[in-house]
Amino acid sequence: MPLVLACTPASTKLPSSDAPTAHAHGEHAHGEHAHGEHAHGEHAHGPGAHGMPHRFEHADEWAKRFDDPSRDAWQKPDAVVGMLGLSTSAIVADVGAGTGYFSVRLARAVPQGKVLASDIEPDMVRYLGERATREQLGNLVAVQGKPESPQLPEPADVVLLVDVVHHIGHGADDRVAFFTRLQQQLREGGRIAIVDFKPDAPDDAPGPPKAHRIAAATMVAELAKAGFVEHARDEQTLPYQYVLQFVRAR
Repeated sequence: MPLVLACTPASTKLPSSDAPTAHAHGEHAHGEHAHGEHAHGEHAHGPGAHGMPHRFEHADEWAKRFDDPSRDAWQKPDAVVGMLGLSTSAIVADVGAGTGYFSVRLARAVPQGKVLASDIEPDMVRYLGERATREQLGNLVAVQGKPESPQLPEPADVVLLVDVVHHIGHGADDRVAFFTRLQQQLREGGRIAIVDFKPDAPDDAPGPPKAHRIAAATMVAELAKAGFVEHARDEQTLPYQYVLQFVRAR
């Protein structure tokens, strides 16, 4: 499962690579295309990026895109982290962490806790580890994930997936199976937080084409099949995305 979500202007030069990659988890994204930090795959969506093929072996180059300050205006990362209501000692998993756009913010929000930044692309994992050292974030742990599982080394209080769910597997059944397995990687009382694109977001907005966007109601139904119930919802704060939080059904 890949992850990423960054939107780049038409003038951005994409890194090149001759080696094929089936998919990657860059900053929050799974499957055949990427949308910014949380979505690695074979091509990116967003202004100036639609249909442009790319790979994710060169994390240092992708960081210029995923961590572009212009992303903050629509992604509102600090607002998203605030919605999670994290304790300073929480263990948080950033699934599809990419180059760490959310991971570093989460690490600063839980100084006595830990952030497990998982990605399936090895070079992203390498970059995450180096970034944690460079920014002196000893509580940020880079984790090599797999398409079927983030491979968390310990259960988390909160699992965050930003612009990732529309990349998991090949459809609803695969997503339900993924989240069913994810139950085992949550601590007692743990939550899953999903940030993804609204189907009615403008065509020129960052993110995937409408055909790849999953409605909030669909996510609620799929998570119910995986054993979760909706805990909180915000569809107003982010201009193009919803934020859903889930807990295990009792």
